[in-house]
Amino acid sequence: MESEQLKIYQNRLYVADLINNVLVGKITVYQALSNFPKEKNDINLKCAFDALMHREADEDLREKEPDYAQVQDEFLSDLANILKENNRMPQNIIDEYEKYHKENLVGEWDKPLKSILKNFKRMINF
Repeated sequence: MESEQLKIYQNRLYVADLINNVLVGKITVYQALSNFPKEKNDINLKCAFDALMHREADEDLREKEPDYAQVQDEFLSDLANILKENNRMPQNIIDEYEKYHKENLVGEWDKPLKSILKNFKRMINF
């Protein structure tokens, strides 16, 4: 059990680093999502995955609305800090995740990531 908890914490630290690297421009969202842990049972990672997906899907809105981009990046930074501190996401974030993202995208890498991104963009544009 202890090793499972350690793995969860290591995955959270890794994802926090991925998010921060996206925010400072070291890597793209696509690279971060491609390197995401395949952990299916941590709701915190699922929320972080979807938040990054939204950042990629909102690229047009981010260009038109600088305030939106700033708020979105601050939110991602907050998520990274929560993960780094090994805390659980606030319940309102989890509730929003479960409300809009019932499908489990994390860990399903049998399909190429580009097709997942394409389907995700199509889903949020409806």
